[in-house]
This record gives sequence, C-alpha cells and structure tokens, in this order.
Amino acid sequence: MTGHQNATSAARTLTPGAVDLPLLRAIHVGGVTLALDPSTAAGMRASQEAVQRIVDNDEVVYGINTGFGKLASTRIGNDHLAELQRNLVLSHSVGTGEPLAAPVVRLVLATKAVSLARGHSGVRPELVDALLALFNAGVVPRIPAKGSVGASGDLAPLAHMACVLIGEGEATLADG
Repeated sequence: MTGHQNATSAARTLTPGAVDLPLLRAIHVGGVTLALDPSTAAGMRASQEAVQRIVDNDEVVYGINTGFGKLASTRIGNDHLAELQRNLVLSHSVGTGEPLAAPVVRLVLATKAVSLARGHSGVRPELVDALLALFNAGVVPRIPAKGSVGASGDLAPLAHMACVLIGEGEATLADG
C-alpha cells in the first residue's frame, strides 16, 4: 500500500510520550491516517500564548524576535517577525542529493508533529494540524538526504519539510 491515505486507512492517534515501535512501523509502511491526541491542545496553546506575550510585551528573546548567530543581539521589530521566520526556513533549506524515501519522510512528518505537540516549542496548534494534514493527504515533501547545519543535524531536512508548508518547497503525492 502506498503512503496515500484513503477511507480504508487505519486511524492512529499520536500521543507525546506514547509513540511505540509498532506505531512507527505502521507509519513507515503506510496505510494509516494520523490524528493528534486532543489532550495536547491545551499545552500547545499555552506555549504559543507565552510566545505571544513576549512579543506583546516587547521582551527581547533569542529565537523569537532577534537575529541568529552573530546577529543574536539584533532586535527584530514585531512587524518583521513573520518575514524573519520565513527567511529562517528558506535559508536553512540547503540539503543536497537524492530525496529521502517516502516512508522515511512519513516518519519525519509524524515524529515532528508529535514532538511539537508536547507544547514546549511555542508553535501554534495549527502548525501540527498542517503537518498531519500533509501526512494524511499523502503529500511527501522532498527532503534531500545530505546536508544540514546546527548541532541537532536536522535543521536543513526540517527546513525542506517546512518549505512545503509555506508554499516554497517541492513535494510529491505518495501515489505518484
């Protein structure tokens, strides 16, 4: 079965801290649709509201309203924060080589969604919903297999995934 989800797909629930190997195998193989445990919404919303308070109170916090790296002490005005985030995604989409296989990309989408659903990242719940919508629609972002920046090693691959969400990346449908 392809990664494209349809009415016969088995529905699975993603719960932070409760993702096990059988669920990961099912995601890898395909033929499942994913939903987020509803209990995650409150934590994500609280985290996002904390970020919004920082912006509303004109607090300066690295990664929210400053530049990055050598520009960490440069304050970015509130009217440029969306542009900052967009540019950050675009500037990190620097991977090269063949794309990751669709089963691997399905795992990337699902694990990033469940990680963000923990409510420690300050993202809007709508972002997690968008990741799961891509997954459930069988959309496979093109994520090059080589290249990254940063200590985590996942900035470039995740930037390529995020590019699809902002209308800039490449993707295919799992069924062709």
